[in-house]
Amino acid sequence: MRSLLFGDAVLAAFSSARRRRARALRGTAAALTLLAPAAASAYDSLAAPCPEDPLFCERGPVAFQRRAAIPLDLDFETGWIPPSSPLQLSLRAAVYANTEVSLSGALEASWPEALSLTAPGDAGGGVFACDYGLDVSAQGRVSISVLGQDFDWTGDIPYVPQVDFQVHTRGEFDAWGWDPGITLASSTDVQRLASVSLADIIGSIPGVDGRFELDVAMDVTARYATHRVAVETLDQATVSGGDITPERSASSTEYLGGPSVELNVRPEGSVRYEGTLHLIPAFGISLLGREWSIPIVDIPLAFPLTEQAWLFESERVHVPLPDLALDKQEIDFGAVEVGQVNAELVTLSNAGEALLDVAVTTGDAESFELADAALEIDGEAAIDLAIRFAPKAAGEFTATVLLASNDPDAPEQAIFVRGVGVDRPEDPPDSGEPAAQDGGCACRAAAGAQGGDAWAAGLSLAALAGGLRRRRRVA
Repeated sequence: MRSLLFGDAVLAAFSSARRRRARALRGTAAALTLLAPAAASAYDSLAAPCPEDPLFCERGPVAFQRRAAIPLDLDFETGWIPPSSPLQLSLRAAVYANTEVSLSGALEASWPEALSLTAPGDAGGGVFACDYGLDVSAQGRVSISVLGQDFDWTGDIPYVPQVDFQVHTRGEFDAWGWDPGITLASSTDVQRLASVSLADIIGSIPGVDGRFELDVAMDVTARYATHRVAVETLDQATVSGGDITPERSASSTEYLGGPSVELNVRPEGSVRYEGTLHLIPAFGISLLGREWSIPIVDIPLAFPLTEQAWLFESERVHVPLPDLALDKQEIDFGAVEVGQVNAELVTLSNAGEALLDVAVTTGDAESFELADAALEIDGEAAIDLAIRFAPKAAGEFTATVLLASNDPDAPEQAIFVRGVGVDRPEDPPDSGEPAAQDGGCACRAAAGAQGGDAWAAGLSLAALAGGLRRRRRVA
């Protein structure tokens, strides 16, 4: 049993030193979190204390980005138009979209109700961008009669686009972009995509001349929406509180102790496109003084609604936590003379990775005194807490020392203390003769004359110099 005696002066000095809590916790939240070992560096984000509640909340920033080329559900062929015309065209069009979505936010784990989970999105932390491209091919058909001679031709109309016809749209939003999401709408002006001379193309009809021209325009609406933020354990099981959704903004996971937890976070949403492509062709030829052409007409091709699931890669968040462990839950101080004190040390270990904050109270402050009412213990460190029994009267005394901390799964722990106060024996009557110098009686008399506390204080100082309160790493 570790025990010692010490006086009130030493106790006061000792307590004052232990209450030095001048560290600026909110200003240096990240520094108060012990980094995880290098072997556990597989995570993507290391959570740090939340600025608004650093003792009961950890926040791990997460960011996601995905870019993909998506063929829209438009692969359209007009067939030969106009019907029964001496000049006809057949147009085929395909539209594709290069789409990018970026999101940023955080996973927050908070307690005492352990562990509550939220996933706040960053203001302006979402970006939705689309680049639409167009692929068009054309065929022509000529069936004309001049001066009793029939001329027929069917073939491809090659062209080199004179413009880079692409539609670019971009928008920022507050992540996560819950339903109804972020919508981008854009329309282009009519642009000349192709202008081709037919003289060299229709080689089978001597003396023919003409042109093929194609104007295009596009109206596009694109939407991105996040449907859920999945939070999973390392074995890819959904946490007990379920996914975070617009209807359920918080979740939870079971926590049974330990220095930290790791969770995988992944937003899941969808991208949807709809719109109309406008093809406006012009096709005309001349031969032997005669001309033929098809009327210029807008051929609108509506995209069938195209929707695709948009899944991001998971981000793993490492959440350091405090974890209080006591080396004893019960102390018996035994018999102590009234006016004397007996002290015991209890080792408080922080087996976690985050700062542990402990408030200590006793149910009988007169008989059982504490060297500290408040303690801070760094991750993977330990501190000795001194409890002393100082009976003011004879009799049996019991009390509970309560330790309230920011430990997520055991926020309250207790130490049961007991002790017996016994009366001091009375000094023998003074015979008037000088005390013997070699028997130690004079020491007893001196102690009695000065009060036993001075002698106890001397022992206390020696004990204190030997390391009464030790801060050390947990083995």
